[in-house]
This record gives sequence, C-alpha cells and structure tokens, in this order.
Amino acid sequence: MSDNGGTAVPLLAARDLAKTHGRTRALSGASADLGVGEILAVTGTSGSGKSTLLHCLAGIVRPDEGSVTYAGERLDELSEKRLSELRRTEFGVVFQFGQLIPELTAVDNVALPLLLAGATRTDAQARSGEWLERFGVRGQAELRPGEMSGGQAQRVALARALVTAPKVVFADEPTGALDSLASEQVMTALISTARESGTAVLLITHDAQVAAYADREIRLTDGTVATAGVTA
Repeated sequence: MSDNGGTAVPLLAARDLAKTHGRTRALSGASADLGVGEILAVTGTSGSGKSTLLHCLAGIVRPDEGSVTYAGERLDELSEKRLSELRRTEFGVVFQFGQLIPELTAVDNVALPLLLAGATRTDAQARSGEWLERFGVRGQAELRPGEMSGGQAQRVALARALVTAPKVVFADEPTGALDSLASEQVMTALISTARESGTAVLLITHDAQVAAYADREIRLTDGTVATAGVTA
C-alpha cells in the first residue's frame, strides 16, 4: 500500500484490488492512495497492471475483489448512472492517443463535456476557448484532430479533461505517442494547470522523465505495488 504522507483521509483510495481479464490476472491485491491536489505517478513494465489500476480507480471497470473509495463513496458499489455523473463532473480522463472526436474541431471537442453537463453552447465555447488558450493551442481552435500535430492534439485532450474543473484527472500514458519536446510541453501544461486548480492527477507512465513530474511514485509489478516513494 502507498503512503500519502500523513494521516489525512485520501481523496481516492484503492484497497487490495484484484482483477482478471480472461485468464490473465491484471491486479493481485494492489492498494494505492491519492491525496487532494496530489500528483501520483504509477509506473511499471507493460502488463504490470497500470492501466487496469487506473480504470478501477476511475470507475471505468469494477474490480473483482477489493474496494475503491472516492470522497467517502464506494465507487465499486455505485450505479452506472452515478459513475457516469462523476466522470462528467469530477473526473477527467486523458488517454495515450487523446481520443478526440475526429469530426469535431478543437474548440468543439473541449466544449463537449460542458454541453453534456447542461451548459449553453455560447458559454461552453467561450470556456473552451479559454482552456485552449491556457494550453497554448488557441490558434488550433478551428482545426480537427487530423489537422493538428500529436502534441497539439494531446494538449486539446488535456483541455477537454480539465474544462469541467474536475477533482481528479486520470492520465494514461499521455505522452506515450509523443516525441521528447512535445512530451515536455504536454507535461508542463498538465502539471502547471493542475497545480493552479488544485486538481489531483493519477499519471500512468513507463517513462522515468515523465514520472519525475509527480509528487510521488508507486511501481507495479505483477499486479501489486512493489515500491513507493517521493520523486526526486
């Protein structure tokens, strides 16, 4: 189990998670805590269970065993309706390839979560533009994903994840498809924005340089936490 550095109740806590995909055991008793505003890196080799841990913590999949608690609620026991509500309002998710909607422009991709939450189109697009500005891609507002570089598209994906002011952002290998310069730009934008807004970040990565941006790191081996510690 990881230690979030004190006795404060963590914002997000996983306890003894087990998850099997077919015949493959992805998690075997993994436990982790994420504090309010904390940036936690989860590292490990391919197949160590990193993405499965993120999916369980984000309420995307349910563990076979163990518990996931967010702000006092047991995510593994919530209805799909409540989980969907949390993912719209309090959770933001960024994947390795961004997963932007290819038919939409950058400004419309970022505005989409706000529209789904009930914002007017005028307000959603205005706020979307502000977040594109914060991530340095306002100039790409009218471009579609296929017209942008990988780094630009990933910063648009980050803007979409943060536009609803979530309490937690789950970032699954957000720089895995980027070159070193684009990776640095994306991570600098993510971390600085998260710090400003007090957003906690769960960062899945295999890259030690990316993990170094975090406050703390845990390493998974064979589906369980092997090591934990503060990053340098």
